[in-house]
Amino acid sequence: MARRRHVAFLVAALACATATLTAQKIKYERLNWATLASFEYELPDPLTLKSGKAEPRTDVFPEKVKALHGRHVIAEGFIIPLDVTPTGASMFVLNPDVDVCMFGIPPRLNDWVLVTMPPGQRVMVSHLPTTVKGRLLVGEEIRNGRVSSRYRIEAESAVPRGVLGG
Repeated sequence: MARRRHVAFLVAALACATATLTAQKIKYERLNWATLASFEYELPDPLTLKSGKAEPRTDVFPEKVKALHGRHVIAEGFIIPLDVTPTGASMFVLNPDVDVCMFGIPPRLNDWVLVTMPPGQRVMVSHLPTTVKGRLLVGEEIRNGRVSSRYRIEAESAVPRGVLGG
C-alpha cells in the first residue's frame, strides 16, 4: 500500500514538473493594440446574421492580424467585467484605454479583446491596468445572430497592477 502511494506521488510530481517546464518554454509576445485596431471593420449584413446563415469571415482581417492567431501574448489594459462576483470575474473585456472603460465611450470591435479565465479562476476587478497572459484567437465569433467578438484571449493568468506578481 505504501509503495502504491509512493508511486502515485512520483507520477504526480513528474506531471507537475513537466507542466512547469512546458510553461517555461512558452515565449510570449507583447500584444500591440495598434495592430489590432489598424484597419476598418464593417459588420456583416444583419439580415444574413439573423437568418443564421452567416459564417465567421476570415477575409476581413489583414495578414499581419491573421498571423497573430494562436500566438501566446501578454496584454495590458483595463477590464470591464462581464460576470463579476465578490471573488472577481472569470470573463471580461480588456481594452487599452481607461477612457473607454471608465467613461462609457463605446469601443469599436477592433479596440478590445474578450478574455476568458481558466475554469475555477477569477481575476480581481480593479480600476488599475491588468496584465493578461494567454493565447490570442483572431476571428469573428457569432452568437445569437451578432458578432460578439473579433479577438479573444484564453487566459492563463490575469493580475491587476500592484497585486503580487502584477
